[in-house]
This record gives sequence, structure tokens and C-alpha cells, in this order.
Amino acid sequence: MKELFSKINFPTAPSGNIYHWEKADTVFEIHDDGKYVIQIIASAKNAKQNRSTDDDDLRVAIDDYEFGKYEIHDEKISWRGFGTASSWDGTSLKGSTKIIYFFLELRKGKHKIIFYADETPTLQEVKIFQIKEGEQFQIKKLQPPQKNNVDKDGIPWMSFVFLRVKPKDFSIASACKSAKQKGGTDGDNLKIVVNGKILHNKKSPASKKYKNFYFSGDLNQGQSEFLKIASENFEFLEDSVELWYDETPNVFVSLELFDSVKHWLNSGLPEKAKLKFYEFVLSTLVRSFSLVGRKYSSDFLKHSLSDNPKRLIFDNDSLLVSKIKKDGIYEKILNIVRNQIENDITDGQIYLGDESKGFNIEFKNGDLRSSLHGTKKIEYNVKPTLFDVYDFDPKYYEISLTWMFIHMADILEATTILRNFEIEIDIQDVINTNET
Repeated sequence: MKELFSKINFPTAPSGNIYHWEKADTVFEIHDDGKYVIQIIASAKNAKQNRSTDDDDLRVAIDDYEFGKYEIHDEKISWRGFGTASSWDGTSLKGSTKIIYFFLELRKGKHKIIFYADETPTLQEVKIFQIKEGEQFQIKKLQPPQKNNVDKDGIPWMSFVFLRVKPKDFSIASACKSAKQKGGTDGDNLKIVVNGKILHNKKSPASKKYKNFYFSGDLNQGQSEFLKIASENFEFLEDSVELWYDETPNVFVSLELFDSVKHWLNSGLPEKAKLKFYEFVLSTLVRSFSLVGRKYSSDFLKHSLSDNPKRLIFDNDSLLVSKIKKDGIYEKILNIVRNQIENDITDGQIYLGDESKGFNIEFKNGDLRSSLHGTKKIEYNVKPTLFDVYDFDPKYYEISLTWMFIHMADILEATTILRNFEIEIDIQDVINTNET
């Protein structure tokens, strides 16, 4: 992997109850579209260590996407993205350090990591790496930075979080020594959590002491054990693998990413896994659009799920037209028609998308941007009529949360889960020209 960016010496957290830690926010720039790893190292204390009733917490958003909002964990209580594989939870960490690797696709340009904190977590380091196609990500012979004897639960150590990308050949090997081999009273243990679900120890799945540690020194007696996590287990928009440790297990991790989510879907996955992924992505899209008040984005997405979605027609009195007329791009639409008329082309069709002629339309309103995915043409005579085809093409969108949703919807469109339909928008407006 190629390291592109590194930042240390972060300011001390100002303390407070769930706040945006603005001085820790990090902006970086990349020069190529592709797959990247963002490595973040931080620590958090529990309430007792803080000598208060509240523990430290830290979570992140990258390009407006807030991680951890949908994870349900077997042991931890997730609240607003805290207490998940993609966050630092003081109650679980007890002052220890945790490394999180965020794997995601990024577009060329500037990106921003935003930090949200509770009380006073410590942020140590941020690094950005680029992963080439087919390149493996590996961690070799790593041991925890602190020794912790906690038996029952373990301490979060590192997480691997995947957004819009899917891992294949995710392998973990660990050598854990027994208490006797260590000359103590506690052996090494390693817990594996996949999307919030603990993988139970196969040798002793009912034991209170060992069942939650997939690798156990007392059971393995120092012998290296191996785990391969099947690609069908990564079934959500955001997936995660989290490692928790007790004492000092030795760990080797190796993984490779699919070239695209489409390749993952076509890799021989069981139909049940595909349907679960489709359902999750769609419900996330609809819910997200609804939460931020994007009525037409939500309505059009639901309409596209029909077996044979019909053309939608909106007249001049509709709320959609009212929203278009209030948008900053509307004057440009009128100017495009006005210029045609001034050149004695008094009626006809204007096909949009030609940037060299100024015929590209990008709405400023978020709801219009994520519902009308690049208006295709204008017909005009007495009045202008806008035409669009409800489809998805991520290349028309700048780096944003909207782009991420369009990217995923584009994948579902290719599988015919989402279906295209036409949209006709009739606008009545007087177009004044410079002619006298």
C-alpha cells in the first residue's frame, strides 16, 4: 500500500456532552479515483478513570457519511453511532488504544474526516493509504499495545470497516498461549465480531469462559489457529470486523477487496445474501432521504421499485415545479431557451449534458439533485417542458453523501432491482428576450 497522508499532534479534546470536535477535523486530497484505507488510532477512558459519571467516546464521519448508525452489537449498546466497531467506546476500552481501518472508494479531490466526541478521548494519528486493484492488505505478527487481563469480555483492539467495498479472502490467524505456558493465571484470548455478531469458539461454544473468544490459549495451547470469513457475511452497506483481546495474543490478518460491489454480487453469493443486501441498501436510501426531507428522492425511489413504473407527469401547479423555479439553476434553464429563441430557433428540443455549449444542468437543491439525476432535455414552443429518465450515474455527482447513495443505487439498477421510468415536467413561464 502507498501512504499518501499522515497527521499526528492532535489538540486536546475540549470536553463536553456529545460535541463536534472541530479542531480535530482533517481535510486531505487525493489525485485518483480508487480504493483507500483511512487508519485512525485513538483511545478512550471509562467513567471511573475520568472520575466522573461519563466515559469518553469518539466517532467519525467521512464526507458526511456517519459511521456506525446501523450496527447492532451483541454486547455493546450503540447510540447515535457510539459503541460500535467504527467508534471508540471508553466503557469497553478502559483507557486502551484502538486502531480502526476504514476501507472505502473515494473520488479524486478533497475529502473531510469529521470527529464527534463525548468527554475527552485522545486522538493519536490519522493515515491515508491507497490500495491498488488486487493488492492485499496485511497485518503481520501484531500484539496489543497494552496487556489487559479481563477474561470475560476482552478489550477492543482493532476494527476493519468497509463502506461501498466488499472484502474477499478475509483471513485471521492467531497464536494464543495458555496460562500455564505464560507462567500465569490467564491465557491469551481473541474475540472476533462480524457486523456486531460474536463468532463463538468452536471447541467450547457453551462455556461461559471461552465461548465468546474464537481463539483461546487455554484451548489451543499456543498452536496457531486460522479463520476465514466468507464474503457472504459482508451483507450491508457498511460492514465491519472487530478484534477484542485479553492478555497478549499474536495476530496475522490478510484481506483483499473485490474490484467492485458488482463483482461481489456476481461471485456466487447465495440468493439469500443478495436479497438481504438489496433490502438493506434500499431501506437505508429511503430512510435517509425521508430523514433529511427529500420528498421526491424518496417518492421516486419507491416508484422505481414497481414492476413496471409508469411515466410521471408534473404540471406547472405542482410542488415539484415550484421547487424547480426556486432553485438557483432555474434561471440558467430559461437562459438556455432564451438563447435559442434569440438565434431564431423558436421551438424545438435541447439535449442537455453538453458542457461545452453550457447545456449541463445541475440543481443546487439536494432533493432535486438526488431525484432528477441530470435532466436529459428541454422541449420548448409556447412553454418549456423538462424531460428526465430516472436512472443513476455517479459520474454526474460531486463527492458527497448523495454520490454514495447514487453509487449504490447504480449497482441495484444494473441488477434490475431498480427500474427506469420517464419524468415529464411542464413549466409555464414567460421567456423575455433581448429582441425589440
